[in-house]
Amino acid sequence: MTIADHATPSVARHARVPAAPLAVERPRCTAAIAAAVVRAPVVLVTAPPGFGKTTAVRRWATQRGGVAWVTADAFDADACRVLGAVAHAVARAHPSARTAAVAAADGAPGRMLDELADVLGALPSGAVVVLDDAHVLASPSARRAAAELLRLPGPRFVLVGRTVPDLALHRARLAGDVTEVGPAVLALTERETGALLRAWGARAVDPRAVADVWRVTGGWPAAVRAAWAAGLLHRARAARPLRPADVPIGDYVREEVLGGLPPATDAFLRRACVGHVADAHVAEALVPGGARALDECVARGLLPAPGVRPTAPCAAWHDLLAWHVRELVARTEPGVVRAVHAVLARQLAAVDADAAVQHAVEAHAPSVATELLAERWPELLARGRLADTVRRCAPSLRDVTGDVSGDGAGEGTGTSERPSDELAAAQAVAAAVRTQPRADLAARVTEALGGVGHAGAPAALRDAARRGDATGTVLTYLVGRAALHAPGTPPVGVPGERCGVDAPVLVREALADAAEVAAVRGWPVLALACRAEHALACARTSRLGEARRRARAVLTEAAALGPAAAPAVVAAHLAEGLVAWWTDDVATARRALAAVLRDGTARPELVARAAAVLVHVGVAEGDAAGVASALATLDAAPPAARGPAGVSRPFLAASVRLASGATGDALALVGRTDPAFTSVAGACRRSEMLLRAGERRAAWSVLPDDARQGSWHVADLVAVHVARALLHDDPRNAHAALERALAASAAEGVVRPLRDRAAALRRLLLAHLGRGSAHEDLVTRLLTADGPGGVSREPGHRLTERERHVLACLPSHMTVGEIGAALFVSPNTVKTHVRSVYRKLGVTSRRDAVRTAVERGLL
Repeated sequence: MTIADHATPSVARHARVPAAPLAVERPRCTAAIAAAVVRAPVVLVTAPPGFGKTTAVRRWATQRGGVAWVTADAFDADACRVLGAVAHAVARAHPSARTAAVAAADGAPGRMLDELADVLGALPSGAVVVLDDAHVLASPSARRAAAELLRLPGPRFVLVGRTVPDLALHRARLAGDVTEVGPAVLALTERETGALLRAWGARAVDPRAVADVWRVTGGWPAAVRAAWAAGLLHRARAARPLRPADVPIGDYVREEVLGGLPPATDAFLRRACVGHVADAHVAEALVPGGARALDECVARGLLPAPGVRPTAPCAAWHDLLAWHVRELVARTEPGVVRAVHAVLARQLAAVDADAAVQHAVEAHAPSVATELLAERWPELLARGRLADTVRRCAPSLRDVTGDVSGDGAGEGTGTSERPSDELAAAQAVAAAVRTQPRADLAARVTEALGGVGHAGAPAALRDAARRGDATGTVLTYLVGRAALHAPGTPPVGVPGERCGVDAPVLVREALADAAEVAAVRGWPVLALACRAEHALACARTSRLGEARRRARAVLTEAAALGPAAAPAVVAAHLAEGLVAWWTDDVATARRALAAVLRDGTARPELVARAAAVLVHVGVAEGDAAGVASALATLDAAPPAARGPAGVSRPFLAASVRLASGATGDALALVGRTDPAFTSVAGACRRSEMLLRAGERRAAWSVLPDDARQGSWHVADLVAVHVARALLHDDPRNAHAALERALAASAAEGVVRPLRDRAAALRRLLLAHLGRGSAHEDLVTRLLTADGPGGVSREPGHRLTERERHVLACLPSHMTVGEIGAALFVSPNTVKTHVRSVYRKLGVTSRRDAVRTAVERGLL
């Protein structure tokens, strides 16, 4: 052990300092160490080799003064040597300290510790003892002596090393008596990197080159010096950015980083860097005891913590280290590289098929690669990775199947062995996806697989789904989702939201079956994709509550799977947005539909539909900017995604003009052959335009009859009843139609068609309260939510606070007893308040009280 004074270090100590020490002031690091010493009695300054730990602490100690410095070495194998060295260091830093008794007790660790406790307790307030290279305390005796030393009252202790030995500090950590300074603080900033390079003699350095070096090295001082020594700062402006391969620090990594590790940790780190392993389960599969080795590497700062995304500069430090370790292993242990990739191929097969196949290719295991591809190709298709994976697997496919064709279609020669059916299906689908436009994926895949015919697909989907194989499941998913957007079919509820007649129920059932098969076969993203389309099918078949529940469940699971699942579940966002719109939850509708626009780049037909609904949302809220943005998104969509899907630009433009009061302009845009105007929802919108234009008879004529009412969406059914209620001259028929609209609305909570016409319905709704309705609470909600501006409210002093509370309960179906329980008063008190409300409003019944309160703006 070497003892050194911080101001006049011994020759031995000076020899341990790097040949080119840091020669720049780093007030940021000095302040961090000073603050840590003030905050806790034990400070740990830990970082991997080459981070300038000792230099940073020595610079702080030089500025502070009164610091006893001890540097451990490999010969510190017993407690007496450790305790004696600390006593000598304290005597050198504090000459008045009485350390003779400690030296006299040499050979008896217990007595030495007792005497040293008295010495440390007598030191001046704020005294500090630094134990440098603490990681070399390898023997249990030395570590126990250091642990007991840290518990002594008196000075502050600063431990400096690559890692912290087992010194039983957990209790002190919980008590807040230990603080740490790690690589994130010790790494150089970009400004410090430039200052250091100038201090080393690089006077005229391009700031862009400094930034490049800092980005690649992550502020690792040893790597910065290696880059400077290699002349990377003096070269001409490079045509490409600096890469980890350009920093010649491989030998330092081998000697200092790997060479300073225990053999088991060294072996694990080599394998972990080859496979980018940061998961305990995978680490355990990689080597026996891998989970423990992973924890040790994380504690040493050599690997990022599992589940934690490292931030710069630590991210660059890990990347640079991992690259050079991989290069070392590839050069010296190629068998280890193949073994690591083989293990990872099997470990990741269930969670990341793309990565698993890539590892199999890297392991030079063509049979494993093709086996994984045959098993996992439906999942790869759902993740959008099938074509790229098959392309990477081309050498493996040639080795196994003899396929030497460029498109991977399995038609080459070379071996007599024929590929399996699933492998051939994977190659055929990958070729179809890669070589043709994206617009009609279902038709191309169906043709490639020779499966269910596209035109008559809905009727055959259930049989395909129940086959339970990859081909049937993929066909059900792709053809089923295409059937929900079949060309030439009119929209439902809003433009672009209807598939062909009788198709929705068949599609819904088939997708549910396909989702179960995918889950059982271990294709999680494909299962979620099927369930997302199923949720959308539920929304389009008037099962709104089920659609909402299923969509939210899908989105929750997709978030747990990570970004790879996001594009596959866009239909769930659309389902949630549609249900939210129909049920008048506008905030949720905006959020869900915006998610479709964000994640649906591969599904332009869904983006077009979401944009169409957002136009209606903007019209309903008077948001001109939102309407313009949605229309711009729709205009940017491919024509094939707008026209065949039923999304009509004229319909949307007519809706916008109608909302602004330009009825004539809206009528001029009506296309009598446009499915958006001839559908149920479109006919109701045309009827509204004609009624506003004073053409009552024409408004009646465009409404559909009830011949196919059973196949209508609930939103369409409500809209038709509302239109008829406004057109009836006979009050009795008008109120009957309104009650049917209210009943249909209440069944699934579809309020939007009523809200859209609430202003026109107001007089009828007020009268409806007087006639009696099974849905008085819904009528009251419509009246209060969309009352005309400028309604004069009854002066507040007319009703007492308790009377207003009772009045607020009258639109509901609560009994007097239930109202009393809700307000914590007796039924008799409620009756007294009700009579007082009747008297002040001039009415004699509960229904009249509600109607009058609405008219006067009290509800």
